[in-house]
Amino acid sequence: MAFDAAVVAVGSGLLIGGVAAASGGYFATSWGWTAVAVLWAVGLALLLRTGFEIGVAELVFFGALVLFAAWIWLGTTWSESAPRSFFEGERVLVYVAAAAAALLLIHRRAVPQLLGGVLFAIVVICGYGLATRLFPNRIGTFDPAAGYRLEGPIGYWNALGIFAVMGALLALGFAARGRSAITRGFGASALAILLPALYFTYSRASWIVLAIGIVALVAYEQRRPQLVTAFALAAAAPGLAVLIASRSTALTHQTASISAATHDGNRFAVTLLAAAAVSWSLAAGLARGERSMRPPRWLLISYAAGLAALVAAGFLVAVARYGSPPTMARKAYHSFLAKPVHLSRDANLNDRLFSFSSNGRVDLWKVAWSDYKRHPWLGSGPGSYEQQWDRHRPTTLNVRDAHNLYLEQLAEVGPFGLALLLLALATPLAVAARARGAPLAGAALAAYVAFLTHAAVDWDWEVTAVTLVALLCAIALLASRRPECEPRAFGLPARLTALVATTALAALALVGLVGNLALASSRHAAVRHDWQKSAAQARRAANWAPWSSDAPDLLGQAELQQGHIAAAAASFRRALAKDPQEWQLWLDLYSATSGREAQHAFRRTYELNPRGDAG
Repeated sequence: MAFDAAVVAVGSGLLIGGVAAASGGYFATSWGWTAVAVLWAVGLALLLRTGFEIGVAELVFFGALVLFAAWIWLGTTWSESAPRSFFEGERVLVYVAAAAAALLLIHRRAVPQLLGGVLFAIVVICGYGLATRLFPNRIGTFDPAAGYRLEGPIGYWNALGIFAVMGALLALGFAARGRSAITRGFGASALAILLPALYFTYSRASWIVLAIGIVALVAYEQRRPQLVTAFALAAAAPGLAVLIASRSTALTHQTASISAATHDGNRFAVTLLAAAAVSWSLAAGLARGERSMRPPRWLLISYAAGLAALVAAGFLVAVARYGSPPTMARKAYHSFLAKPVHLSRDANLNDRLFSFSSNGRVDLWKVAWSDYKRHPWLGSGPGSYEQQWDRHRPTTLNVRDAHNLYLEQLAEVGPFGLALLLLALATPLAVAARARGAPLAGAALAAYVAFLTHAAVDWDWEVTAVTLVALLCAIALLASRRPECEPRAFGLPARLTALVATTALAALALVGLVGNLALASSRHAAVRHDWQKSAAQARRAANWAPWSSDAPDLLGQAELQQGHIAAAAASFRRALAKDPQEWQLWLDLYSATSGREAQHAFRRTYELNPRGDAG
């Protein structure tokens, strides 16, 4: 059993850390190896084990997720962009594989090890990202002109923000509910990395969902005074460190020089070490005090009443400062609808944290809703949102996703597809009450709630590492509510059937991996103007991914650069036959043709992207 727990801890840490380090798993080249590795673990479990702790809730969760994935693959038959739908299918295969592995390998007593491995990986990734800010002369790149918001190695600041939030909520859970003084100290000291990393992303929504997660955790847990005390002691020093960072001009202004950023970063690194040591000591001290002291009941009641009074006082101060709750809600709503506030290059990035503008998300959501109304039954097809946006956008802003998981799925896969996804996502919440009292169940719930909330305002689903953390937290909840009983036996026919399905999915993932690697190699060769290699890799991609429109398009671009005009035009026509709604392909065809065909291609380019700069 100890060996199984160690495997779970190491496996979950490697999975999250490896995917997060690969640009968060956003790009297609990471999906294949992730799915193959996880499905290999599934295959081993099916071969070596005869019983698994799987109940009805787990079957509902996994069944709904599998049906959602199947619906996406089926959606390639009616999608307005089949090549993009295949990409969506490859990504969701990673989630199905990870859920299968976790459900088979994780038992109730291994939940702390699972979440510990996940937390460790988040700390390592956020620690690296934070190091690029504190040691810009040694690690990463110094590019304040890019916005000076922490994003590496995941590659997107808001994704790194919610990644750090889920880690912080897990860390708070360990700090308050860890089984030993060491684990509680680890959870508390992790906040000295996670909270500053979150701060330097300047992600407003991430701070909001952190607060929502904490509220959910406090409401869910039973020993609330002890929980709040543990939180306060664990977060006090990291919170003070964030305040110190906010006073540093070199760490909060885009115009900072590398020498000033390095100087202030090195000094702040010492502050973080001190904050981690203080948090560890306070959390470990509280753990020892809880074991050695038994305060009288009247003192506990008085302490709880004092905490409630502090919360009430804070609420009254907020009302006095910002108005009644309806007034605050109305102000927040109008601020959300307001136009984005564009900060000058020499502005303090702290000002961004106090702006509630949606940054144009309302326009994105309106296009998604309009797309759903045009395709009310089946949707326009998985992955087709970007094309809908290009055709109907009210601004020149370029985006790929609707920044709302639920609206985007409604538009792309219709009500039935969305219902399957919601069933899968809601199942862990529905059974959470039965896990109440289990170690770290509250932390897993809080992190999961934070993800579900944040996914309504950003494209977390497309950042594989972020979604994998949420899925593992969901499965931790499902495993925590399992009763103590013998694993359910699965006969050889059932396991062999599952093994055949696993092998087939692994083969599909491997085919996608080879095709995506060839596409990436072709693009990299094109950047280096190595057109012969670009063309060769594009042909290889076409063989392994016959559904791809990128392969013939890349081949056409390479042929065009080598002067093979007729061959290039033929390649672009093959690409358009696979994805006729892609305006960039029509523009490529325009560049390789003349006469009426060129005129038609240019007209289609404009029709599909009227606000673009194609002309």
